[in-house]
Amino acid sequence: MENAVVANVLRGEGYRYCQTNLAEAGIYYKYYQEGFHIVMAVDLSGGNRFSVQQYRSMEEHAMDLFYHPQGRLGDFPDGFPVYHVEMLTLLIGGDSEVERKLCAECRNVWVYQPQSGRLLIYENQPGDFFGLRGALEQGAGTGGAGEMSRQGTGAGGWAETSRQGAGAGGWAETSWQGTGAAYASAQNTAKNRLGILWKNIRAEYVTIALVVVNVITYLVLEWLGDTTNGFFMAEHGAMYPDFIRINHEWWRIITAGFLHFGAVHLVNNMVILYCMGSRLERVTGHLKYFLIYLVSLIGAGLLSYGMMLRTGDYAVSAGASGAIFGVIGGFLWIVILHRGRFEQITTRGIMMMIVLTIYYGFSSAGIDNWGHIGGLLAGFAVTVILYHRNRQKY
Repeated sequence: MENAVVANVLRGEGYRYCQTNLAEAGIYYKYYQEGFHIVMAVDLSGGNRFSVQQYRSMEEHAMDLFYHPQGRLGDFPDGFPVYHVEMLTLLIGGDSEVERKLCAECRNVWVYQPQSGRLLIYENQPGDFFGLRGALEQGAGTGGAGEMSRQGTGAGGWAETSRQGAGAGGWAETSWQGTGAAYASAQNTAKNRLGILWKNIRAEYVTIALVVVNVITYLVLEWLGDTTNGFFMAEHGAMYPDFIRINHEWWRIITAGFLHFGAVHLVNNMVILYCMGSRLERVTGHLKYFLIYLVSLIGAGLLSYGMMLRTGDYAVSAGASGAIFGVIGGFLWIVILHRGRFEQITTRGIMMMIVLTIYYGFSSAGIDNWGHIGGLLAGFAVTVILYHRNRQKY
């Protein structure tokens, strides 16, 4: 069912309408610069209640439709490329508890209240969507004077600031609360932000723990000696073939993955680990993510060790990059499983990153390329085993 106000605004902005299998949800779309901007309007006014899992399944189906529009959209011509799809969900009316939950746990979700004509944007959501906010604010209010509120998503209070359009003169009017109310509002906002921060920490605590362990290990070793010295690093757990071949110190395969040659080596690896690892952990879960990381680390060390024995080119090896390549390999499988795109990461983009990184490694000195390849293959393989796409229908 289409909401008249929303439909008029979106059609006025050049969007076209596409009915979905659900009567309560419709999609507005427009082709823009080799990609789609889509707005999924979900009508909750009839008491419909969607779980986060159901919503994500709906979102996945919608994204898939527009990444593969040929034959699915009757008016979309063959041969037009689709390189990106940007999606916004607009919840219309309904249960405020459902709205808060979806806005707190999902991305790119706004709320429109048809009774009051208000557009609500929670503080963890984007402030605009390709200029659509202004059009919705103007179209929602009487005579073009729309009202927009930014609210916190936590349960511990609501911080609301309203901005209203003025009369015919076009002046903006800002209302100020009393000192006590402003203080309470600031407290609520701080609580909400702390709640969001704590929620993010809980969602990626394995990645954070891995980064902390690597940093602490580096600081301790740097205090004890010189982390850029190969002999010092080998003495403190780095991998060297003879230590394994002769002394059978297989534990070095793992310990080497937590040692780094200098601050630059550490920082480069930790930035990539946090950026990619936190996303993979959110998708796979904490235990599976840790297993992917550990198996990748071991796979990287074993292939590096084996190739050193085969070529006779011995070197002291250390660093988390093999395990990080395993994380990238895991994400490669997830993107492939989701038909070429997942959370703004495409198969083309991640493959280009892998190829360029490996090429740089082979064209530069002092980089354990076989460790990278071993981690990549191990991470990809174990993710194939552990991660299966949610195929729940909606």
